[in-house]
Amino acid sequence: MADPKIPNVSWRGGRPRFTPGEPIRKLGYKAADLKRADGAWMSAGEALDWALAKAAEIAAVRGGAAAAAKPGERQMRGPMPYSLADLFRDWQRSPRWGAGEARGKRVEKVYSANTRRDYRQKMRVVEDHDQDLYNAAVEALSEQILFGLYEDLWETRGLHTANGVIRTLSAAISWGRRRGKVKLATNPAMRLGMQTPAPRVRFAERAEIEALVAAADAMGRPEIGDAVTLGLWTGQRQNDRLALVVHRSALMSGRRVFRQQKTGAIVSVLDAPELERRLTAASARRRAKGIVDPHVILDEATWKPFKPDWYRHVFAEVRASAAKVLPSVADLRDQDLRDTAVTWMALGRAEPYEIASVTGHSFETVHSIMKHYLAIHPEMSDSAIGKMVARWDQAGKEDEAL
Repeated sequence: MADPKIPNVSWRGGRPRFTPGEPIRKLGYKAADLKRADGAWMSAGEALDWALAKAAEIAAVRGGAAAAAKPGERQMRGPMPYSLADLFRDWQRSPRWGAGEARGKRVEKVYSANTRRDYRQKMRVVEDHDQDLYNAAVEALSEQILFGLYEDLWETRGLHTANGVIRTLSAAISWGRRRGKVKLATNPAMRLGMQTPAPRVRFAERAEIEALVAAADAMGRPEIGDAVTLGLWTGQRQNDRLALVVHRSALMSGRRVFRQQKTGAIVSVLDAPELERRLTAASARRRAKGIVDPHVILDEATWKPFKPDWYRHVFAEVRASAAKVLPSVADLRDQDLRDTAVTWMALGRAEPYEIASVTGHSFETVHSIMKHYLAIHPEMSDSAIGKMVARWDQAGKEDEAL
């Protein structure tokens, strides 16, 4: 890995040394090894922080010297370095951060609200964690510096946050390079060898689903019970469920048909009795209030579509109530309903392609989920061995017939 490029810093055997040029030496600065107070060599990240602080100091000295030499005369300044803060600001002004623009029959792809919110949160992490880095020149960043940031964040904020910050930096730098804002030859945030967090292995048992639904009904929040049931029987993501609208043919050949409001994609599932019961009751409540709205799920306190943040808040209240009756519900998340749908269908002997046709997962993701849950649910492995035994016996009978 090449040594990082830091202004006025050279590297000897991986060790940083302050090596000012002649103009800086004329100000009285001398070359020096970059070591900590305990005598240990500075890391790449520490060297960058030191160099940025030293650059500010040198700029102040130069400004004072120039003012003394020509009092009252306006001084010309060179261009300011393009900082990480500048890059984040400009990136958020790009069209992909907008609402999407129709182009003929297609819509320009933009970042989802969740993605934008996550990116902004990760930018704030960088700003809070290291102000010097946040205001550093993007072109001074290197793999060593960003790997140091990654390990620092891993230690202080956890692996998920560390990975998310590096992914955000990578996306921002890639955009900056394509737009010509950044002159880096390569993206230093890519291929850092980040660790993959252990997958979340959590799905709901029937008793937990029933406890959630019962708690929602008891709290006067039946729409949360409807959303849970909808998640279980369709395998759709939370935000997708909240945006689902009833298709003009709500029931078609015994199938419940919905439409994604944003993309127009059709979601069609067999009208399971439990789902049918919940949605019929929801329709009756709306008729009683004179509410006409195509959304499958509405906040029945306002009769408006749920905002994702508010939905998560109400779901958490329902879960807390359910956990008083069934404590295991306490760590169940709404996002787990999607994996629960895959697991239950697999336990029901559904094939991966059948599962994917309902939930919208890729075949690879379905296989990944089933792999993680295989060890937890021995029924899956029992089924596999049972099928193998049946095939063995059938082959034996065919051989005897010959």
